[in-house]
Amino acid sequence: MAAYVDYAKYYDYDHAIDTDLAFYINYARQYGSPVLELACGTGRLLVPVAKAGFEIYGIDLSENMLSLCRRKVEKRDIGNHVHLFCADMATFDLPRKDFALAYIPVRSFMHLFTQEDQLACLRRTYDHLRPGGVFIVDVYAPSYSHLAKEQEEGFHLRREVAMPNGHRLIRRDRFLRNDPVLQIQHYEICFEEYDEAGNLINKRTLPLDTRYTFCYEMQLLLESVGFEIVDIFRDYDKNPFDGTEEIIAVARRPG
Repeated sequence: MAAYVDYAKYYDYDHAIDTDLAFYINYARQYGSPVLELACGTGRLLVPVAKAGFEIYGIDLSENMLSLCRRKVEKRDIGNHVHLFCADMATFDLPRKDFALAYIPVRSFMHLFTQEDQLACLRRTYDHLRPGGVFIVDVYAPSYSHLAKEQEEGFHLRREVAMPNGHRLIRRDRFLRNDPVLQIQHYEICFEEYDEAGNLINKRTLPLDTRYTFCYEMQLLLESVGFEIVDIFRDYDKNPFDGTEEIIAVARRPG
């Protein structure tokens, strides 16, 4: 998670997406409060879930990310619905254990690099849910062609966005290697910030590693800590998983 600690300043511009928002709000409406979001970051999902009227707890390993999230919470005057904690999702222990819904969105589970940490996270989450509570985890479906990809010599453009201060932010990525034993893909990401005159004023290159998980592997991880699988989708429109796009697993704590 080191990269996410370091580039909190650019996170919102790099993740300006809302394709999963209705998906999670609909589950919150179905199961109610309180809601737990693991790896909540700067509050991209947490803030609108709270604005929708749900009591939500968020944890993140990066205090830099949480600082930005707190500012959004204060600005929107939703502090009475939000509780934030700086904690590791593999070891967290919150003061309440009766969550109706918990989720790890936008592939954040992929920053747990060992099976030991994955299982620890799932056990912690299971223990924080009430009987009948639901847990959702989203990772990408591994692409065999991508896993066989060769190292890229140079960076390629990922996105370019305009910042509110008039600056221009460019993100470039470079694939380094795939470790088929540890199931970890190694990347570098580069952020370049340019002022209104086109002058480069900040450049930061960071490592970004992700551990991929296959669908049956995810099912076994969830079931091994006691979860029952409810659904597995390939996208936020709830199309059944077919080996492509995402692995969005919906599981329930029995009871």
